[in-house]
Amino acid sequence: MKILALVGTNANFSYNRILLQFMKKHFQQMADIEIYEISKLPAFGVDVQLSEQTEVWKLKQKVKAADGVVFSTPEYDHGIPAALKSATEWLSYHTEVLKHKPVMVVGVSYGRQASARSQVQMRQILISPDCDANLLPGNEVLIGGASRVFSKDGRLINAEMRDNLEKCFTHFIEYIQVFKNITKEEAEMPIKRPTISDAYINFPTGRLTLKEVQQIFSTIPFEIDLVDSSDRFAWYSDKPNREHVRSVASLNEPVTECHPPKAVPIVMQIINSFRDGKKDVVTRPLWMNGHRSLIQYYALRDVDGHYLGTIEFTGSVEYILNLFENGGWDQNPDATTGASKHDDAPADAAAPVADASTGASESSADDDTASPAEAAGTPAADSEDGDDATTGASESGSVDADDETADASTGASEN
Repeated sequence: MKILALVGTNANFSYNRILLQFMKKHFQQMADIEIYEISKLPAFGVDVQLSEQTEVWKLKQKVKAADGVVFSTPEYDHGIPAALKSATEWLSYHTEVLKHKPVMVVGVSYGRQASARSQVQMRQILISPDCDANLLPGNEVLIGGASRVFSKDGRLINAEMRDNLEKCFTHFIEYIQVFKNITKEEAEMPIKRPTISDAYINFPTGRLTLKEVQQIFSTIPFEIDLVDSSDRFAWYSDKPNREHVRSVASLNEPVTECHPPKAVPIVMQIINSFRDGKKDVVTRPLWMNGHRSLIQYYALRDVDGHYLGTIEFTGSVEYILNLFENGGWDQNPDATTGASKHDDAPADAAAPVADASTGASESSADDDTASPAEAAGTPAADSEDGDDATTGASESGSVDADDETADASTGASEN
């Protein structure tokens, strides 16, 4: 269970931070709690430039990936701190990352009433239409007299308050599990909607069951993402060990919400070039996670050429490059693979020693000694309009392949 816990103040010292640190250690057998400092965020403003919202984007990704979110708030002037209100605005303005997300409110203050009034305000904010979070009802964690109930090493030493915290957090985990364990079939059972898991699709070239379609996308070596014609993230292949981790929480979000802010202009430039019919493909190699990868964007069009969306292929090409560098194409094809020769193939083509079951050359040892320059190859001759003659991708519409920390979906660095 992954929980994101927000320190509801930008103060250098806060008992609310100490509370979350105690919870992280005390409940480590129940959940993995990540503590986030809202002091990293810029002050909320509708005019804040996109280039200055990288930390906001990172927080949104953390919220989407979390099973639940804990808001820990002190009480300033009978309300929540301005910094916490600002952070909540970032999580509700033109985004739905909190929508139906299980949330819990806790709080610490010096007074006898703890943070009762600020927690009431925080709860009202979280159930507002813009946030629309699934707030855990009841179960109030009100810790007053902060300087007396915590030890110097950060332990909550008041037994009554600790017991209440344990009870409330256990209820929160159970609350999250209610949402995680229910299946779509169970949710639709009252209205008796039929499932389509056994259906099949007739293609011009054959028939596939839906299960086969799913497994094909999970098996092919490249991962696939689809941005639809309305520029929303519509689908991704459920491939194990993806280069770029996706989440169902991102589905149907605007593509601008799915990429680091600095990458958004590049992404939109590629998509718009497809929509306008100027290009059909953009291809870029880059280093990702320590190996050579290839990202290819394709314009998805119907038979009449109408734009349907953008498909993105991403995957490691180390295996293919190693085959090439070790002479995998310098020998004859294995007769057992059934591969036919092209009409223009030379009759005396050299023969490879291939694995009969896979067609892979035995010489394809794992050799990762090629330099990045060798991996990228020699650039193709440029056409007169400055486009890459082999891909149709102009340098201005491509992405930076030199940054190992690049976003896998765009190749654009966050830095």
